[in-house]
Amino acid sequence: MPLFKTNAIVIRSLNYGESDKIITFFTTDFGRLKGIAKGARRSRKRFQNALGLFSHLRLIFFDKEGMGLVRAESCDILHSFPKIKEDLKKILYGNYYLELVNEMAGEREENREAFELLLSFLSNLESTEPQEEQLRLFEIRMLSLFGYHPNMKRCELCKRDWEDLKECPTVFFSFEKGTMVCERCSKAWNHLVPFSLGTARLIEKVSQLELPKIQRLRFTLQALSESREILPKFINYQLGKEMKSLKALRGIEANLSSHLPLSPGGRGTG
Repeated sequence: MPLFKTNAIVIRSLNYGESDKIITFFTTDFGRLKGIAKGARRSRKRFQNALGLFSHLRLIFFDKEGMGLVRAESCDILHSFPKIKEDLKKILYGNYYLELVNEMAGEREENREAFELLLSFLSNLESTEPQEEQLRLFEIRMLSLFGYHPNMKRCELCKRDWEDLKECPTVFFSFEKGTMVCERCSKAWNHLVPFSLGTARLIEKVSQLELPKIQRLRFTLQALSESREILPKFINYQLGKEMKSLKALRGIEANLSSHLPLSPGGRGTG
């Protein structure tokens, strides 16, 4: 049975039987890879408690063509991201990153850029406070890397671009078509969401920038609000399901907001 080595990030981990684990890895060389770790819940020597979510590993596995699951033989921890695991909000952010990768990545389809993106965002989450901008940046790049990138450059119907539309700053987005539509053409389609031309430009810019540079970008309050209305819903439409981790994150944030202490003026101090 052939033996392989690759760098990997654990994106799903399930107990199986009395002592095994079924692990989904996202790897540099094989994309999304599902495997079984025999005796992982009993043997600390072979896996060194390395198979928890977020763990960045050097993975050694056996693979026999046609078997489906690979067999994880051993792994060395490169980074376990302990600060993510100590903070509820960071856990929820990280879970959303992992869920998007798990849902978008093809089985055994190499995508090194997507691997580097996930590793970069986990590293950022480890070292800084969670910011909503990070969710939107990650969504935009994931959509682009896995072939779901929305058309934000021009109206799908009349083909007018940003320069032609600059006198009409409000445009619309179609989840069904994955494209921007100008105000003049918007009457031809249903279920459109209005947003600004500036947000369209920002989404397109994020999709094209080199990875090290996108962390420097900042969203205006308008761009953050508009992209929040567009990107998660577009992802849900493309994948045919709601992301459970994002729903959980929103629920926690709503609960925290409802318990903010009130200032003497009657407003939340947060």
